[in-house]
Amino acid sequence: MKKLTLLLAALTVASAAYAKEVMPVAEVEAAPMLKVTSIGQFIEVDNTSGGNDIGTVMLGNSVGLAYGDDWTFGLMARKDWAMDTDDGIKSDGHRLELSAWKDMGDYSLGFKWRGEENKDRYLLRTKYSYGMVSGWIDAGYESYNNSKEDNDQWYLEMMPVKVSYGPVTVGYYMEGGLVTESTSTDEDLESWAVHQIRLYAPLYSTEKLALSAECRYQFAHDKEYQGNTGWDKATEHIGILKAKYALTEDLTIDGYYRYDFQSYDRKDDNAADKADNYYGEFCVGWTYKF
Repeated sequence: MKKLTLLLAALTVASAAYAKEVMPVAEVEAAPMLKVTSIGQFIEVDNTSGGNDIGTVMLGNSVGLAYGDDWTFGLMARKDWAMDTDDGIKSDGHRLELSAWKDMGDYSLGFKWRGEENKDRYLLRTKYSYGMVSGWIDAGYESYNNSKEDNDQWYLEMMPVKVSYGPVTVGYYMEGGLVTESTSTDEDLESWAVHQIRLYAPLYSTEKLALSAECRYQFAHDKEYQGNTGWDKATEHIGILKAKYALTEDLTIDGYYRYDFQSYDRKDDNAADKADNYYGEFCVGWTYKF
């Protein structure tokens, strides 16, 4: 029995050695992992004529993630405060955003949820790029929690066509909504839409610093009401100056200043005219990429 046991053990060792030699163990590919690709933080100050003299101050944090080679995710959380020299500092809302993209080659598909104190927005997204032509579309539903004050609506935002020639890009932008039910704030509102032409161009660049500009010409701001063929239109000129500075290969500081000037033309003679006003927006932040 002892000899038989030794013989079986020897055969087992020999078989294992032979199998290892003629059939090497296949290399196992590492499973994709969810990893953090970037973190960032920003401060934004918004100011509108006739509003708080300091404006609305926002502090936001963002995280970028990736899963494998074709899935990317984003998380952004922001807190807002209204600041005025007379009324002091007051909480003015918050925003939380979750987004996901699936890379399909020349185009991508995605989803985005935005939650705020009084509303939620759910969007299906797509974007594409073919040579000098690109674009994107976000479409979904916007639901308000204070249904007595605001309108639930089907929501659309898009730049279906952007054309790039060298460093300059120009495209058509549209944002709009189709109201699902009337409320006390705008009882007869059925739909609204904003139409813009946008131009992007670099201004100056070095190894670390890049300056660019964006110009938006809003040629229509339309509102359609039940039983009323009139439209509420506004012309708006928007200029944005952007800057980006690379402190290191992975850490960058960026920011922008935006200025809007609006001119209203209300065709409904029974409604009060709106005065022309301005809107200013300043933002600065940092991003660290892993």
